[in-house]
Amino acid sequence: MASRKYRGIEIDVAHIDMAKNIDSVHELIDELRDLQSTWNSLSLLGELTQVGTEISDTRQHFQQLACDLTNFLVEQSTHQAIELLSTRAQNSIDILIRNLYERTADIGFLATDPVFSQCCDDHQNTPLTDTAAHEVTRRMRDYVTNYSVYKNVILMDAQAKVIADMQGKLTAGTSLEWLKAQVLGSANYVEAYRPVQEDPTDLKDELIYAWKIGLAGQIKGYIALVFNLEQESEALFSKVVGRRNAASQPEWRVCGVSDTQGKVLVSSNPQYIAPNQTICLPENSDWGLAQIGPMAYLCCVRSTRGYQGYAGPGWKGFCLVPLSHAFNTNHSNTNRLPEIDKKDGLIDHRILKIQDQAEQIQRQLNRSVWNGNMNQREVKTDLGGSFSKTLLWEISRTGERTKTLFTNSLHDLVQTEINGFQIEQQARAMLAIDLMDRNLYERANDCRWWALNPTLRDALVQINDTAARARAMDCLKHIHSLYTVYTNILLLDRTGHVMCDSAQLTEPGTYIEAAWARQVIQLKDQTQYCVSEFESTPLYQDRPTYIYAAAIFEDPSHPTEVTGAIALVFDSEPQFEAILNESMGDSKHKAFAFFVDEQNRIVSSTTDQFCENGRLNLPVKRRLPFEKQGNELGYFTHENRLIAYGSCNSGAYREYKSDSSAYQNNLICVYGLNIGALAKNRNKPIEMNFDEFRQTGLKEQMVDVASFRLGQSWYGLDSEDAVEAFLCDQIARMPNTPNWIVGTTLHKNESVTLVNLEQVLESKPCPVLGLKTRKQMILLKTGKHRARIALAVDDLGEIPSLPMSAIQESAGLNTKCSIVQGLIQTGSGIVVMLNIEQLLNQLEAGIKKAPNTGQGLLQKVLRRVD
Repeated sequence: MASRKYRGIEIDVAHIDMAKNIDSVHELIDELRDLQSTWNSLSLLGELTQVGTEISDTRQHFQQLACDLTNFLVEQSTHQAIELLSTRAQNSIDILIRNLYERTADIGFLATDPVFSQCCDDHQNTPLTDTAAHEVTRRMRDYVTNYSVYKNVILMDAQAKVIADMQGKLTAGTSLEWLKAQVLGSANYVEAYRPVQEDPTDLKDELIYAWKIGLAGQIKGYIALVFNLEQESEALFSKVVGRRNAASQPEWRVCGVSDTQGKVLVSSNPQYIAPNQTICLPENSDWGLAQIGPMAYLCCVRSTRGYQGYAGPGWKGFCLVPLSHAFNTNHSNTNRLPEIDKKDGLIDHRILKIQDQAEQIQRQLNRSVWNGNMNQREVKTDLGGSFSKTLLWEISRTGERTKTLFTNSLHDLVQTEINGFQIEQQARAMLAIDLMDRNLYERANDCRWWALNPTLRDALVQINDTAARARAMDCLKHIHSLYTVYTNILLLDRTGHVMCDSAQLTEPGTYIEAAWARQVIQLKDQTQYCVSEFESTPLYQDRPTYIYAAAIFEDPSHPTEVTGAIALVFDSEPQFEAILNESMGDSKHKAFAFFVDEQNRIVSSTTDQFCENGRLNLPVKRRLPFEKQGNELGYFTHENRLIAYGSCNSGAYREYKSDSSAYQNNLICVYGLNIGALAKNRNKPIEMNFDEFRQTGLKEQMVDVASFRLGQSWYGLDSEDAVEAFLCDQIARMPNTPNWIVGTTLHKNESVTLVNLEQVLESKPCPVLGLKTRKQMILLKTGKHRARIALAVDDLGEIPSLPMSAIQESAGLNTKCSIVQGLIQTGSGIVVMLNIEQLLNQLEAGIKKAPNTGQGLLQKVLRRVD
């Protein structure tokens, strides 16, 4: 990919605009440039120490890695910003499509309403009287009272001329010929977004659902529902974006819905993005930079995933944010998260790759500095050994600073990625609980509206009329064919006995012994309804569900005498499971999800994990008392794995479960994501520091101590006893050898025996040494009459010049053949000083005790040569 320099760092061209707006990138570049300046100076001075070439190579490697890290940071920051926008864009269109799906059933049922069909039939012969017109508009208002998502209902005759409309905005006789043409050309309902009239002065587009009214096989008229898109959008965006609060930080993100050409239809913030503006993205891309007016926006556009085969009018959801505010990281959770194993789980493996590269470069630098110090013993410069040592020490310290910068930056990236997972789960929970609230809101509307149906009321009033009962049965079957979210719809008489049901699953005359069946008969008006507890019921094959019920009054104009009730058996299992699964979207990260009540009783779930006796057992935060639409995010550990979660409480949707509503049912949605295994709890090795010995001012015998680390312990040897450090990638194992022999390798075309010093020093068995954990070798000076031997170590330390008095001898250390010469106490820990001559002697003594098999091979490697 093409790149160009931005503030001295090579950045992919596609990332330049993003990089300019990411504060963390600027901070990283500032630190990298500061280090780069230091490296340049040290590289120049390094030419004086015989390690100039190696230091220059290290500097170049770090510079390339700095470019990789910066580009990765930009890419990850962009990805996380896009994910946040994408979730909201997807939610914007999917929630709306779920809502509109219900409208397609509404228009089919309303077209069979007896009041409207009778009006159309009468209008063919006699003009509508004022009384009849009043009855029709009252019926319309009753409908919209229950289904408050509509702002107008229009009734037309067979020629598509207006008979009446609820708002009274259309003159009787106004022709809507376009509607008739579309209905006659459609196999079912018509969905159109356009002006209601063809009058050029009526330019406002409306979302219209229409269908024909038929009687006895003839078209008697047409009916249309005008959806209140603006009001519904306001409720939609308050959930997707959040309600704007003047006291809080400004909300820069804007969500909305556009048509297929990108023209904005509705927007969460018309002051920023107004209707009729156009959003243009790069061709064949669903995200990118969009120029709107003088502003550049980072934008995501998403098509709907649809619902039960319904995709709506072909609209798209969008979410955008000014590029200058796209990377604000005001995450609510700023706690330091546990370390996780980057090799296992969802963390981008490129982080581990960059980390490994940084460590490899650092190891190479350590060897260069270590070997540079060794070389200073034989090379005399005008500047003196003190300068060389100080310079090499500064090079080493700069390497450590560079490594620390990379380590911290990568750690922050991991933390940000985990925070992103938490936010993702919270967004999923917010979407799912909102879909549930909206779904159940429709159920409350359905039962109240259908309770007003004259056909059902006539069957209850004329209780012994077989024909009336048959018509009621047909009405219930027609409703059920349109509304697929129910397993059954029952008509009950005033005593709670079943008169008929849509699925014919319950024997007529069966008494419903349930609290809701007794409560519904006690309702006082048509606006009320009752809902069962979420509990097992024979009406749902002894599985738990909700049953929605509304009373049917003998005289709707004076609702005093209840004559029966309608009950809707909600098909909760597939409906709730679909909501939970669909709310995960098309993310590659498979989460788990639950709907639970305040007592953690499970209503629905996508897994049996974390379930105990029908209750959710997760250590998630919960604010008390219950707060509608309250949400949380966080993490917990389970079976040594890190789980990110987000939760959201149910709320009110329009009048449903509002504070003034008699029905309240508090539910919580919880989403969780298994991120990965926790990192093993390894004690971080201490860093050995010899600063207190640098300027002692003492005039005494000095010794250069070559330090190195094995596990958690630090060791040292006289630098005169070492040749150099080298990296070993290949080892030949030898059979039947002492356990302190790691193997043999070739270094500069000579055989070298590798020794596990830990095994020599410890009496108890040590873990088998693996190449992946220990590749750093120190070649010992054995003289021309001894074989070449190297110690396998974990890390190379400094080679400081220390006074001999710093080595504290102790008689208790001479129990292991005097391998340990003494101890060096520093401010950061203890260094065990080794006697290499005694170590070599003990190795040879061990050879004599080795089994015969393989002994000759070892002797060839370790014997003294005459």
